[in-house]
Amino acid sequence: MKKYLYVILISLVCTALHTIRGYGQQRVKIEHFNYKGVKLERGNLERQFTEVCEYYLRIPNDDLLKPYRQRAGKPASGKDMGGGYIANEPFGQFLGGFARIYAVTGDSVYKNKAIVLMTGWAECIEPDGYFFAEKKPQLIPYYYEKMLGGLLDIYEYCGDKRAIEYLDRITGWAEKNISRVRLYANPLTNDGGEWYTLSENLYRAYLLTKNKRYADFAKIYEYREFWDYFYQGKGTEIFTNPKAIWYHAYSHVNSFNGLGAGYLVEGDPYYKKTLINAYDYLQKYQCWATGGFGPRERFFPIGTLFDSLDKDTAHFETQCGSWAGFKMTKYLIQITGNARFGDWAEKLLINGIGASIPMSADGRVFYYSNYSTKGARKFNLSIGWSCCTGTRVEAVSDYHDIIYYKDSGGLYITQFTPSDATMNIGQSEIKVSQETRFPESDVDLIRVKTDKPTKFTIKIRVPDWLSAPMKAWINGKETAVYVDSCRWAVFNREWVNGDMLKIKLPMNLWVSKIDENKDFPAAIMYGPVAMAVRQTGQNPVATIDFKNLDKVFVPSYGEPLTWRLSSDPSVVLRPFYVFKENEKYFLYFNPSK
Repeated sequence: MKKYLYVILISLVCTALHTIRGYGQQRVKIEHFNYKGVKLERGNLERQFTEVCEYYLRIPNDDLLKPYRQRAGKPASGKDMGGGYIANEPFGQFLGGFARIYAVTGDSVYKNKAIVLMTGWAECIEPDGYFFAEKKPQLIPYYYEKMLGGLLDIYEYCGDKRAIEYLDRITGWAEKNISRVRLYANPLTNDGGEWYTLSENLYRAYLLTKNKRYADFAKIYEYREFWDYFYQGKGTEIFTNPKAIWYHAYSHVNSFNGLGAGYLVEGDPYYKKTLINAYDYLQKYQCWATGGFGPRERFFPIGTLFDSLDKDTAHFETQCGSWAGFKMTKYLIQITGNARFGDWAEKLLINGIGASIPMSADGRVFYYSNYSTKGARKFNLSIGWSCCTGTRVEAVSDYHDIIYYKDSGGLYITQFTPSDATMNIGQSEIKVSQETRFPESDVDLIRVKTDKPTKFTIKIRVPDWLSAPMKAWINGKETAVYVDSCRWAVFNREWVNGDMLKIKLPMNLWVSKIDENKDFPAAIMYGPVAMAVRQTGQNPVATIDFKNLDKVFVPSYGEPLTWRLSSDPSVVLRPFYVFKENEKYFLYFNPSK
């Protein structure tokens, strides 16, 4: 009897410990697909994903490995990558990108490239675990975090256990050498160096390995002094902190992802509350109509964001910022089950990285989005292989992981794009496909394939930009749309093979203001799409009646999402995402400027 009670006690203790540490699934209300079971079909996102896959696959392995081999004193063929490759060390992000592409596509060529690159790099690790491209790296925490993420991706998505062996080795060096000074909002020194982004991937390392050293290491680099402002609902007061040198926008948003990973490990309500408050702060005070943020890569004090529209040309660090935003919304949707957080991901998909132009042959990337009221153009950065070349391949892979979510009872659709999701519900395999030209069309056809009739729920995010209530038809018959408290339109029934759910998402032209109490500066939107005026003459702001957009702009038939000003047909309004390199446009307007 005593032995039996002892077994029960041990079981309860283990269950409690698992709940406290490492069993993140227990904190999750709905799951992401983790890059598997989702496929993009023909459309804007699929074309960009394919372009990125082919571009990165063709980068020669010897070129990528050359600086590591040179530092280790090994033979180093290949050409110098040049540009910012050594200064930014995106190598770890490339590893992660290839691993995620493999998870998405199942194409072994990407797995092989990831593993060959990892193996060549690992041969250059010093006996003490030193692993950088340079003998005197500039931003140690920043580089370590990138390698940490890349090795975890290879372990998780390619199944190569050596990645954890290598991670243990470099972490031994990191534990001894990464500065514990942890300068506040000072990202440009090794006592700063974006140390505050470390906790996310360290917590992720714990979730994947159950090795307590990673959770303990993550605790050291939590950004509590910054996070506490948001926990207390005082995000607007961050600028009163005298220690702040520079709130680097991307990395500070990325630091919030440590809250998401920390919640999965610890379950502490602090993480969840702070993450939600941070999201709301960003949307209200720091984000443009496009979903972008951080002009000149900075957070701006409340009420001064619009000043940069007249002074700057760098309004959003597009690749890195989109990547950080995707991750943040993914954590929030998983741990809250609330659809509203998909609104930001949608803006970034359409107007952020989804609106970027292809990379140049020499590694130059669309680094900054330009929203200047003086007129703007899209351009690639003047130097190659910057930090954003690493986040580009990761973020574009992430397209597959932010469209659908799931639970044991059904499927959640957060983004409207041609795609398929396959999952098991009970003993049935379910495939749900979206057929749509959204946002160029307001109709989405959702088809169900199942090997036998199965009862489950399809839930669809109800966007905040709808101009009228969502409508729905099942197999041609109109059906009522019930919207739950988490902003999901709920369709629960026994689905049979071939069933079709049609939804209509009404959209119109509307004005997005930076300050709701002021008419300008303002941008023109169509649903979630940031619109821009093609420049053929002077700034047209004085000729546009912003209070009557639907009346003053007339559709240009045969051109999707294109309007002409009725009083001046030379003023053409088109989506920001269709503008090409060096084509001039106006996205934000301010008559006083």
